[in-house]
Amino acid sequence: MQPESAAHQTATRRLLAYVGASLIAGGATVTDAELEVRRLGAHLGHPQVQVMGNPTGLTVALGSGEPATLERIEGGLRLDQSLHVGRVRRDLLAGRLGVEEGVEALRQARELPHLYGTPGFVGGLFVVSMGICMIMQPAWANVLLAGACSLAVSWLMLASARHALLASLLPTVAAFVVSLAILGTWQAGLVDGPLRTMVCPIAVLLPGSLLSTGIAELATGAVVSGTARFSHGIVQLLLFALGVVGAGVLLGIPPEAFTNVRLDQMGLWSLPVGLALITLGITLSESVPWRMVGWISLVLTATFTTQMLGQLHGESLPVAAFGGAVVASFLSTAIEATRTNVPRLITFLPSFWLLVPGTLGLMGITTFGLGTGQVEAVVGVITLITAIALGLLVGSALALPLKRIARRIHVLQKLRR
Repeated sequence: MQPESAAHQTATRRLLAYVGASLIAGGATVTDAELEVRRLGAHLGHPQVQVMGNPTGLTVALGSGEPATLERIEGGLRLDQSLHVGRVRRDLLAGRLGVEEGVEALRQARELPHLYGTPGFVGGLFVVSMGICMIMQPAWANVLLAGACSLAVSWLMLASARHALLASLLPTVAAFVVSLAILGTWQAGLVDGPLRTMVCPIAVLLPGSLLSTGIAELATGAVVSGTARFSHGIVQLLLFALGVVGAGVLLGIPPEAFTNVRLDQMGLWSLPVGLALITLGITLSESVPWRMVGWISLVLTATFTTQMLGQLHGESLPVAAFGGAVVASFLSTAIEATRTNVPRLITFLPSFWLLVPGTLGLMGITTFGLGTGQVEAVVGVITLITAIALGLLVGSALALPLKRIARRIHVLQKLRR
């Protein structure tokens, strides 16, 4: 076997770096991304691949002491872009794509147009906000108000993509604008329970994934990445809380208005309808192909049902969150093992967002900052986030036997051909 040329080795490093960086940008933990890079590297004839990732970049070398390639991570990927990355990775492992073709295919991921355009993005966030409110604060006026405020959040998100300063201030500005509108409506006597209503339009921006993924990475030994994510998530929460508190101070809102009160004007039917709206909204805003909606809905429903059962029988939010995280992680991993064209992240991330640890964290920190909460509220948020992170690890571990069996079946099928 002839040694590879320097140009081919450079292309291989670039390919592996693109794959790892794309996985992290799509929401995978650094631990999982590094594992996939090593697996692909071994498949390409480099079993001693050295890889080190973090939330902002990934470095790859084909062996100890070999030249390395660094790939920066600039922003996240939509779910349809992550689906494209998963398809390229699958084709590389199956031998349907070469190294150069793989590099070009991965470059195209960020250039993919939104399937439903700007109207789909804005409409999706509108529907998601109403769906979350139907679960968190099921009152007609609150649901409509949450949907209306999501339009302002959508505009800010679109504008922040073109203005770096606004992107840095987005958490505070979005929270301030939404809080100003909802607290002003509360002052006028048009709605009750403003705290839960305020978090619904900005729930899509809250750093729940940062916090829980950071804890999960810390638990698996990715200390640098885990610490960075968790610290960044806490800072993001504080910036959101600053916007909420700032609006409250500007309007002269008494601290009692921020009491965590749940209204219920709709009855139990609001839960499944809210879940359906969240599924539809995620599909539109994240540009998900319709063929994936059934799988997303399956994992979302199972996760939400487990959460509800845990709260009914255990009367403990951390226990319910742990159970929901186990189910979300296990089901998404099992689906990927049996349906190779359905990447784990596509079904897992929507369910993960449903767990809304960022939403609950904002509520805890906001009430604490206003003097209406206790230290126990913040401790409870940290406990909840830790429970979700542990649930993710347990769910993945439970699904490992299925992944091994699926890989063996795949190998046998290839040998028979």
